[in-house]
Formats: sequence, C-alpha cells, structure tokens
Amino acid sequence: MDPNNQVFALIRSLGTAGPLGDLAVQRKNIYIIVTDISDPTKLDGAAAEVSKVTAGSLDVLILNAGSAGPDTAVLPPFAFHGKKEALDLEIGENVKNNLLSNIYTMNSFLHLIRNGTERKMIFISSQSGNLEFTRITGFSTLLGYSVSKAGMNMAVTKFATALAPEGIKTLALSPGWVNTDAAKAVTGDPEIRKVVLDMFHKVDPKVEGPAPIEEAVANMLRVIRNLTEADSGKFLTHHGDEEQWF
Repeated sequence: MDPNNQVFALIRSLGTAGPLGDLAVQRKNIYIIVTDISDPTKLDGAAAEVSKVTAGSLDVLILNAGSAGPDTAVLPPFAFHGKKEALDLEIGENVKNNLLSNIYTMNSFLHLIRNGTERKMIFISSQSGNLEFTRITGFSTLLGYSVSKAGMNMAVTKFATALAPEGIKTLALSPGWVNTDAAKAVTGDPEIRKVVLDMFHKVDPKVEGPAPIEEAVANMLRVIRNLTEADSGKFLTHHGDEEQWF
C-alpha cells in the first residue's frame, strides 16, 4: 500500500473490524468510518467525515460491500414456484444489499469524486452477473445475487454515460475466483468444490482453484489504475478484458 494514499474503510461496526482495525493502528493513513450503506443519510454523514480529512475531495471510490443473500440462494428459479415470500426475500434482500446500497453510496460520495484528481468509481461485481458466463457454465443458482450484480452492472453504465461530460469514469470489475473466507465457506467441501470446478472448466479448462487474495487485489488495482474513458461503464475482468474470468 502506498503510504501517500489516504484510505477510508466504511464498515458497519468496529466490533467486526478484525485485522482492519490492527492495520489502521499501524498505518496512520487508514481511516475507519462506521456507517450503514443501506441508509443514505448515514452515508452522507460518512462522506462528510471523509471530506474533513481530504478538504472535500476523493480520487477513487471502490464499492466492495455485498451479500449472497438468504439460504434460498442454493435454489434454481423454478424452485420458487408457490413460494412467493421466499422469492420476494431472495430478490429483495440481494437488490437492497448489492444494488440499492451501492447506488446510495455512489450518490453520497459523488460530490467528493467531482473534486478529485482520478475521479473513478469502481463497483466490485461478479462473473455471476454476466449473462454469457452464466449461460456457458450452467450456473442456475444464486438467483437474487446474480440478478442484483447484473443490475448494478447496468447502473454503473448509466452513471458512466451521465457523468462522462465531467470526466468521471466508472467500472464494474470482476475480481475472479478469490480465496476469501466467503469462498472457502462455499467450496471447502470437496464435493461442492468439484461441482463448481466442473462448471468453471466450461469457461476455462485450466482453472484449478481460487487465486490468493494478494494476487487478486494486485490485478484489480492494475485495472483500476489503467481505466480510461474508452472503458468507462464497462464490466471487465481482473485482467482488464471481457473474457478471462479466472
């Protein structure tokens, strides 16, 4: 991490900060701000806190918060027939957490981005929100999650077209398959891992498993640094293209 950068981490509770809290103690350029991204008023307050430190500007906004939603994520669409409440919750919770909350965040911090130098807003998406990836792999579950990610990808494009005259760039960015705690919880079971790999091999026969976190972050930062107006509003992979999902 460049010590010259000021980094602001938005979290729901200091009690869940974990290693982030330790890092903030060690590095004085990291600021932790408690907020709720589902509440626009609280987000406005968080933006005001950032503004006090940066004199009213922000170069890059990275939208990394998200959720896979309820336990019904394991069901294919047809399994919700006769289960209206379950379907409403599956779609509704994901749209709230992965779509609306990110739009709230972009709107709350936009005035700071306008005053920044880089002027970039980056949404960390997922290949699950890509139509062609889903069609080829046969990935029929994670209905609400996939729909909400695809919807936010479109929102990113809408922001890009609206803000292009101001020189503000946006991007939906897939991190790839990353060895996060969430990924381990899903693919830690050998049988589930085999099913997932079988699907992923339809897109990339060479993929063997999730990438280390450090490698994934380095790849994404490179794409963010190289983002130009020509690619603003697109949905790119961590390789900076629209094809290499792993």
